Amino acid sequence: MPLPLILCMAIAQGGAPARLMPPPPPADIATLVTADPAKDPGSAARLLSENGIPADARRRAAEAIAASAKSSVPVAVLDAIASCAGTCGATRDLSDLLAGMPDAVATDPAALERVAKAARTPDDPAHVPARRVLAAMPADKRPEGLKDASVRTVALKAVPGAMQYDVKEVKAKPGELIEFTMENTDTMQHNLLVVLPGKMSEVGVAADKMGETAAGKACHFVPDLPSVIAVMGLVDPGKGGRLFLAVPQKPGTYAYVCTYPGHWRMMNGKLKVAP
Repeated sequence: MPLPLILCMAIAQGGAPARLMPPPPPADIATLVTADPAKDPGSAARLLSENGIPADARRRAAEAIAASAKSSVPVAVLDAIASCAGTCGATRDLSDLLAGMPDAVATDPAALERVAKAARTPDDPAHVPARRVLAAMPADKRPEGLKDASVRTVALKAVPGAMQYDVKEVKAKPGELIEFTMENTDTMQHNLLVVLPGKMSEVGVAADKMGETAAGKACHFVPDLPSVIAVMGLVDPGKGGRLFLAVPQKPGTYAYVCTYPGHWRMMNGKLKVAP
């Protein structure tokens, strides 16, 4: 395990990378991606669960697992999401993989039934990707009660030299699915965390204590606190990031904030949740 990640986990005292940010890719990734998942079930499982695996290799692994189990690729991906349960390195990539196969899900009754169930169950690990894949389907292919599935995009920019997001307030409805995007037009890195009402100072101070160190950067300056509910990791200058959020059911004023040390007091906004 790389030294910065060890230090990051020690700082977090609970494993921030596993819960909030994916860990680094495995040390043997170069060898792993050349494995034939159809001939090596162990490699196939790792290609689905590890971070940093190219999308085409991950898809081939899902196809090999589906063929071995005599199921479908969407079902194999749903199984992997359930097994991962938000703790493995591939959480976000598996979500993207499922969201990118609306036609396959729509024509697979078993997969569609599981997707519909996950979309109706906020605590299901597949809740967000299920809603994303439903939103990508034609409305007439969606199950009853989920015909209006949608994702609303909220586009943010990091204002150059100002340590500010250009959007300071976002209004949302409980349970709504939002895709936050951030274009970093600044000259320094920024991230975006969504935190519980009244907890921005707690999170910001904890991030400041990480300091501008290799260990802090390995964590993307994300404290492992229950008050942090969603994370977009560090975004380099000139790059973009995204974060999918199922808006909490409890109304209130949540915060979105950059926790690069020293930024949080200025670079933040309000997520106002109301029916």
